[in-house]
Amino acid sequence: MKKRNGLIIGLLVAVLAAAVCIYAFMRGGTEPPEVPDQPGTVEPDQPAPDQPETPDQPEIPPEGQSVIVYVPDEQVETLMPVGAQAADDSDQALVDAMVTAGALPAGVEVQSSALEDKVLTLDMNAVYGNAVRSAGTTGETMLVYALVNTFAQARGAEQVLITVDGAPLESGHEIYDYPLEMDYMQ
Repeated sequence: MKKRNGLIIGLLVAVLAAAVCIYAFMRGGTEPPEVPDQPGTVEPDQPAPDQPETPDQPEIPPEGQSVIVYVPDEQVETLMPVGAQAADDSDQALVDAMVTAGALPAGVEVQSSALEDKVLTLDMNAVYGNAVRSAGTTGETMLVYALVNTFAQARGAEQVLITVDGAPLESGHEIYDYPLEMDYMQ
């Protein structure tokens, strides 16, 4: 009987210890210990002193404004809002911030925009149209709604109509000749 009670008490202590560890982990209370700087080490976010910064790292404008852009998650299933820097409050600066964040391919440009009755019309260049057409169904959705969500939020629009060189955006799957609302968000 004493052996059984000892086993039960030991089991209860183990379960309690595991619960405390899980609780601390969920609350973020377990942080790795600080490691003092050692000579010759480099912080992970900074290039080594003897190596120049790689040219493919996007430059964040030293001045400008913070914006929210929508980028696909790692599984390319949903869009997540991400903070970014834009050079100014122009449409092209917002697109450039999206390019820097990886939501749009390089070379995408806004040719014109107009907001009327809470509907924003964005006329994009052929680079955007080609990217949408070549992206496949899921990629197409992410490219379209990254633009829709980012601009709807930034410009206070309820809907966004996307055109390419003045004509409705067309892909192999859809003709976007109607305004779209924000969607595909986490």
